[in-house]
Amino acid sequence: MLWLSLLLAVIAGSLIVTTRTELRLSRNLLESARAEALADGGVYLAIPHLLDSDATRLWRADGGEHVVELAAGTLKITVTDATARVDVNAASPELLAGLFRAAGTTPDDADMLAARIVDWRDADDTASPNGAEQADYDSMGADIHVGNVPFLTPDEILRVPGIPMALYARIEGAVTVWSGQAGIDPFAASRLVLLALPGISEADADAMIAARKNTEGDQRNWEILTLLPTEARAFLGRGGGRMIYVRAQADTREGGVFIREAVLELQPGTNPPFTTYAWRQAMYLAAEPQP
Repeated sequence: MLWLSLLLAVIAGSLIVTTRTELRLSRNLLESARAEALADGGVYLAIPHLLDSDATRLWRADGGEHVVELAAGTLKITVTDATARVDVNAASPELLAGLFRAAGTTPDDADMLAARIVDWRDADDTASPNGAEQADYDSMGADIHVGNVPFLTPDEILRVPGIPMALYARIEGAVTVWSGQAGIDPFAASRLVLLALPGISEADADAMIAARKNTEGDQRNWEILTLLPTEARAFLGRGGGRMIYVRAQADTREGGVFIREAVLELQPGTNPPFTTYAWRQAMYLAAEPQP
């Protein structure tokens, strides 16, 4: 009988451990679902603020963070114009290479990757210096088919040989296909994007960000552009105010975390007043808010 009692004790103990594990997994799944729903709500919460005609309630698409405390948890919402990022379909090889260098690649690799992106997105079959077209990949024996069309989403650049996921993860929050501009908006760009500008130093980028934070009222104080080196100014654009990234991080009271990122085109006067181009879980950590 002793062995039977021991067996039953072991079975009971195993059931208790299994039940506790399943309960913990269930709670985690529940909190994850709650956080996702809260983050989705954060995106929709941002839309009226982006369209508000009252300047006191309007949220500028400048990368500033808006914290909203709710009974279910905390929302940290940032809204940023798409021109705060480097458009992989429109940016020059110089700006693309600058972004790769700022992300930690060597100058030679940065130039190569920039050239390959340009060759991938253009319609011709002529390779640019340091780049590669279909004939080049064929000669390498690589099973690669060059698109020769613009990228539909930013992560399509992962198809370009030489861009690993680790590198893309570092630049994911700095690239777009929705701005349509060759330059970047320096009033909303992150530090990484500012460092992509030719001739800019880390001190220049930090000074620009500090000046933006200290600017009262109108964020487009054009005098602070003098903080940028002359060669960088040829690569500047201006926010269009229509294509917007909304990033909502939700933290529930029980520890659930979810980050939703949406790309919206604002269309005031229509119903609904926006079109959604992307709706995804963010894979990168947001940079420090830079109003």
